[in-house]
Amino acid sequence: LKSAVTRSDRNEPVINPDFEAFAEHYGCAVVPARVRHPRDKALVENAVKLMYRSVYVDLEGMVFHDLESLNVAILESLEKFNARNLTRRRESRRQLFDSVERDSLRPLPPDRYQMRQRTIATVQRNSYVTLNKHHYSVPVQYVGKRVEMVYDTDTIDIFHGFTHVATHHRNDTPYEYTTKPSHNLPGRKGSCESDLQELLSRAAVIDNIVVHYLRAVIEDKRYPELAFRTCRGIMNLEKKYGQERLVSGCAAAMDARRYSISDMVDILDSGADADYLPGAEADDREPRRPAHRNIRGKEYFAASIRQSTQNDNVKNGNKR
Repeated sequence: LKSAVTRSDRNEPVINPDFEAFAEHYGCAVVPARVRHPRDKALVENAVKLMYRSVYVDLEGMVFHDLESLNVAILESLEKFNARNLTRRRESRRQLFDSVERDSLRPLPPDRYQMRQRTIATVQRNSYVTLNKHHYSVPVQYVGKRVEMVYDTDTIDIFHGFTHVATHHRNDTPYEYTTKPSHNLPGRKGSCESDLQELLSRAAVIDNIVVHYLRAVIEDKRYPELAFRTCRGIMNLEKKYGQERLVSGCAAAMDARRYSISDMVDILDSGADADYLPGAEADDREPRRPAHRNIRGKEYFAASIRQSTQNDNVKNGNKR
């Protein structure tokens, strides 16, 4: 049937992945019947005919108001059918099953099979894959590779080819991260909370102003993963600008309520933190404007006033 065999082939038929996963869950193999070999399907087709002639006949005329009562009636009729002796034999199907097949059976899996969905994704540069806007970690060696995500309502299994890469509990909270410590992602040696505490400890060694500013950044960001990245980027500015400029930049950004790396870089590049540097006199403080050709200061207007006064004096002299 088409729902089980996606593409028929004499040597290597393609099985429906969902149907194959169902069979594998219960320890069965899917072997399609051969073309023009009716005996391959004879037992199955005959069993369907027998069910119509026995179970359906017993249920004819009966009325059921729920699925449970229908199943009970089917099982009762099926027990009678299996207990009946086979044609021209002294054994019933139940007796043959107990004597031949029962000892060869294995126990059923503890969990019932659940239909699972599949999707293909590419591992991002940060070693995460995304499903329903939620990010799941995979080992770093799979960065840039295409993986298959097989998921149900509870779990997500990630495969690369025939290799099982990772298993995660499903979480549909958008824009959050699910990370396993065993994946050893770069910069991720623990939870976001522990990483943030490590950054705050480093900031405390520099100055309390940096600590207060980083705490404000953490409160401003919605998710710990994003807060960790922003705080890490701000602390890395020390390598370029030095500790003194980092402290003054945090103080200026705190007063301006600007909580991003780009805001900090803008403040440090424009010198807007000059008033917060050690040695700046409180009486002589004058805010420094950013250097931009579209922003004019008092010097521009003073020159304009002087030019306008000279033009008026020339006009008055000509009139005299």
